[in-house]
Amino acid sequence: MMRLVATLIVMLGLVGCATSPQPPQPREIVVRAEPQAALEAGVAMLASRGFVIRRADAELGDVEAVLASRPPLMVRYRLDATPAGTRIALSGRRGGQPVAPYVFDTLLVDIQARLGESP
Repeated sequence: MMRLVATLIVMLGLVGCATSPQPPQPREIVVRAEPQAALEAGVAMLASRGFVIRRADAELGDVEAVLASRPPLMVRYRLDATPAGTRIALSGRRGGQPVAPYVFDTLLVDIQARLGESP
């Protein structure tokens, strides 16, 4: 009986680990632009690439956008003011799974170009 209970506990523990979603890892850069300019550049970049802006909060520096692909790509664009400038972070999910951070490199380069800060 104890062996059965121990087996059930181990199995339940493994099921719990298998179903817990991983948080998306962001890709970040710091630009010299003010947060408002960085927000406008990011929204313009997302819209020009076919993303639909679902929510944008200028005060919080937070934007959520979705690209109608299969499966849909959901992106989060976050801004934080720092002493060095504005930190931009992009992260996302596709089909419920986190997107690898390197996927956002071309988007960040586009934002830098829009801000006149090409790498």
